[in-house]
This record gives sequence, structure tokens and C-alpha cells, in this order.
Amino acid sequence: MGTGTTISIIIAVVAIILTIFFYMNDSLDKRVEKAINHPDFIKKVAEYSKLPMLIFNEDGTYQSESADASLLISKIEPFTEKIERGKERFAGFIVYPSQFLNSAPILQAINSKVVFSKAKKINTIDWKYRIPEWNGSEWGGSYDEPPEKLYKIEIIK
Repeated sequence: MGTGTTISIIIAVVAIILTIFFYMNDSLDKRVEKAINHPDFIKKVAEYSKLPMLIFNEDGTYQSESADASLLISKIEPFTEKIERGKERFAGFIVYPSQFLNSAPILQAINSKVVFSKAKKINTIDWKYRIPEWNGSEWGGSYDEPPEKLYKIEIIK
């Protein structure tokens, strides 16, 4: 066999190997793209990455939950503070997790303008969310029945 024939065979083999490699690579890219765009896969990723969340009222009664959040929180208890002349005001919530959480859960009011101070640990695992006193007035009408105030807590795992 001549040198030209050997080189031709080597070039042909390398060309076949490169063709197979690029075909397989393109085929794998298309299969991966198809898999990650499938609705079942997207739903699974969304469910896995969603923060567990509870919606509750001023009494600490759960209204709704997602991602089994009620398994992570034992209870949510409102607390009051004394103000002038022996009166008390609603002052916030104490959250009792059922396990240790590295970060404080995120607490926010859903249908009111209530704001919370930065969460404080009151022991190893429990968190206290205090509503700072607000010195001002809010103008507006009145309701025939006061609306229920709802709050949302998201647990960071």
C-alpha cells in the first residue's frame, strides 16, 4: 500500500469519527433541550425550588399552605404589648418552627400596610416578629365589618 493510500484511509477514518461525534453531540443537545422544556420537568423543578409558605390570620390560624410548610412550623402565636394606661396593642407574632432554621422565615402582611421589624431569635429556634409603633394617622372611610388581615410567611430551608 502506498503512502497516499494510507493517508487517504487515515483522513477518511478521522472524517467518519468527527462526523459521528458532531452528530451525537447535536443529537444529545436536542434531547437535553427537549427534556428540560417538557412541562413535567418544569413542574418538578418549580415544586422543588418553591419556598414553603403559609398564609395565616391575626390569630395565627392557617388559611393556606404550600410545599408542606405546616410540617416546618409548629405554631404561630400573636402577642401584645402594654401601652399607656394599661391598654394593650397587637404587637406581632412569635413563630415556633418544628426544627432549627438557619435563617429567619420571611414574614409580610398580604392585605394591610403592617410592617415588621427585623426578626429576633428569642431562644435557639423560635423567632419574634414585632410590629413597631406607628405615630401617625390614616385617613379614610370605615368598613361595616373590619376586613380580615392576612399574613404570609415563607420558610427558607
